[in-house]
Order: sequence, then C-alpha cells, then structure tokens
Amino acid sequence: MKQKMLAKAVGIALVMAPLASQAAVENIQYFGYAKWGNIYTDNDDHNNGKGERNDVIRASEGYGNYRLGNELNWWEAGLKADVWQDGDAYFDTTLYLGSGESWGDVSIIQMWSAGHGLFASQPNAKVWAGERFYRRHEVHMIDIKYWDTSSTGIGIEDWDLGFGSGHIAWMAPNSSADGRSLHNIDARISDIAISDTADLTFGLNYIFTQNSSYEESDITTSGAMLSALYRQAWDYGSNTFAFQYGTNALAGGLMSAEGGSNRKYSTGVEHDGYSWRVFNSGDLNVNEDFQVMYSIAYQDKNLDNNDGEKWFSVGARPQYSWTDYMATALEVGYETVEAQNGAGTNDMYKVTVAQMFQAGKGVWARPSLRIFATYSEKNDEWNRGGDTYGTAMRNASGKDSVDEVTFGFNVETWW
Repeated sequence: MKQKMLAKAVGIALVMAPLASQAAVENIQYFGYAKWGNIYTDNDDHNNGKGERNDVIRASEGYGNYRLGNELNWWEAGLKADVWQDGDAYFDTTLYLGSGESWGDVSIIQMWSAGHGLFASQPNAKVWAGERFYRRHEVHMIDIKYWDTSSTGIGIEDWDLGFGSGHIAWMAPNSSADGRSLHNIDARISDIAISDTADLTFGLNYIFTQNSSYEESDITTSGAMLSALYRQAWDYGSNTFAFQYGTNALAGGLMSAEGGSNRKYSTGVEHDGYSWRVFNSGDLNVNEDFQVMYSIAYQDKNLDNNDGEKWFSVGARPQYSWTDYMATALEVGYETVEAQNGAGTNDMYKVTVAQMFQAGKGVWARPSLRIFATYSEKNDEWNRGGDTYGTAMRNASGKDSVDEVTFGFNVETWW
C-alpha cells in the first residue's frame, strides 16, 4: 500500500512539475477545497460496530443531506497557469487533484485548457476542452449540485450576446445506468440582468446514447432538461431560485449528491417519464452577529413504469458569532421521499449543534474548525432492494425506525 501511495505521489509531482518550472508559465493561481474529520455514533449497526459512521444521515432513496456534522471526507486542490501568450491572445491550463475518503486515494479530477482573446470582436469569450467541473450550480447546505454536467467536453463560453452571456458545450459523460457513452449538448444564457442586484440564467441540456441498439424496445436512450435560475442579492443577504423540468433519461435530473449521482443519466433502463423540481436557497443577514442559511427543495418524478418518487427537503442553519473568530450554529433539517407506486414514505430529521472557530464572522467564513453533536431520526417504509432503478417495495418488516446520536469534529476550508 505504501509503495502504491509513493508511486502516485511521484506521478502527480511529475505531472505538475512542468507547469511550475517552465519559464513561459505566468499568472499561476492556486485553489482548492477540503473537508476532513471524524463522526462517531452510538448505533452499533453502522460500519460493523466500529464506532464511526462511514455514510451520511439522509432519508433513504432521497437525494441530499444536511451537511453540518454530516459529511464525508474529501479534499481537492489545483492550479491554473497561463502557458502561452501572443498579444491579447493567450492559453491557460487547469490541473486539479482530488481524493476519496482516504489520503492515498488521489486522482486527477480536472485537466482542461482554454484559449482567450481568440476572437477580435469577443475579447471575453474563450474556447476550452478537457475534463472539467462545468458551470455547476449547487445548494451548499444540503450538499447537492443540482445542475452538474461535469465530464470531458469542448465548448465556447462567455460569448457576449448584448443582453447576457452565451455558452455552448459538447460533453461526453457515461450513463449512470449501464456505463454507455453519452453525448450531452449543453446550451446556456447567463447574466441576464434584470436589475443591479438580480439576474437570470436559462439552459437546455439534451443527451443521447452513442450506440442506441438495445435489445429491449422500451429502453430509454435520450432525454432533455430545461433549467431556469433567478438570483437576487440585497442588503440582508442573497437568494437563488431554480426551476428544472426533465424528461426521459434526464427525468432524474443532473444532480450530484450522496443519493443522486448514480441517477444523473438514466439511459439503458426503462425510465421514460418526466420530473420537475424547485430549489430555493440563500442566506439572511439579520445583523452583524446573526445570520441564517436556509434551503427548501421539491421534486416530483413521474415515470411510465411507476418507479418515480416525490422528494421534499426543508431546513435552516442559524448561526451566532460570539467574537470575530468564534460562532455557534444550529442546523435543523427534514427530508421525505414518497414512492410513486404507493409503497410508502421514508423520512428523516436531524438537529445538529456545532461550536466553531473560523476566519471571521458569517455563515460563509472559512476555514471553519468545528466540534459538533447531532440527534437524528429516520423512518423507512420502502426501498428498491439495493437496485438504483429497482421497483419500490414496502419493507417486509413494516416501518423501520432508527434514532441516533452522532458527534465529532472536522475542518472545512477553501482557497
């Protein structure tokens, strides 16, 4: 194991060395994100009774999770550098590394280059290609990226349309159902100003399989999704409202989350139907010392095979700063998932209190060092038998209820 870790470290160093050593490299920017710590539980059924949780608390068959005191370990770090320039035209390259839940599990998660200033009439536009986290939108508190097309791709973005910025991309993800290669055409218009403090974003995604020759005639091979975002800022904080409507292979949405990433692209299964969802989230600054982060979300996924569900999530995280560097937060979250075929309803609620030492006041101050305790209760009435796209079935034992106390510590930081 140590030899494998050493080999990975050497390989990563060799990859990054040219960017750091070439004389032509300029304007190097470093950035990253990390969350790391331990969560302990009083429930011996978790993780074979080892005393630690190795998964997050959420409603079974749901999507997000209320993340305060309830998130798995992860770090990512990278750099971007200008590697060539000729007058106003230049190319940069981004290299980004990320981990799994152990230090030795490291891989390259982004590697892409962009050309800037290539069009005389469009000085802000750029052409890009590679593996990229592409223009993701998320609700931080419930750890959901609800519009996430991250994958290998090529595109043009930041094209000035006069009333907004245009973006077009051809992405190449894999189907989350059968691993088959997909084509994802992503078209967006962002930064449509409707006031000095508010703007709109609209987008359309269309996916289809590279090889649509399935033996079954009713297998889903394509899908589309429409997205609309309204962002508003004011003296007391900010709010984002998002509406999405997806069909067939995108009926599950383009969500990356603890319960959603394996349902992003559902080709290769019988999955025709539609879904619509709303996310409303933001932060409220009551005064200098007291802020509240909040989120409400709902999705209605209605499928022809009756295997959809209705998902609802609501929660808030008020936080009070005792000094410039110490704060206390209380997060309360509730989530429920109702099976379309009437198999039952799963729900979960959790309450977490955290004492934090952080770099300044406010809900977005980072780094944040935390010690926390959580009480949660889950009630499960149905499941899919371990199959992502399986039929919803009522639990043989009826309602399974679990209440649990967890506690621990972690750090969250970004730069």
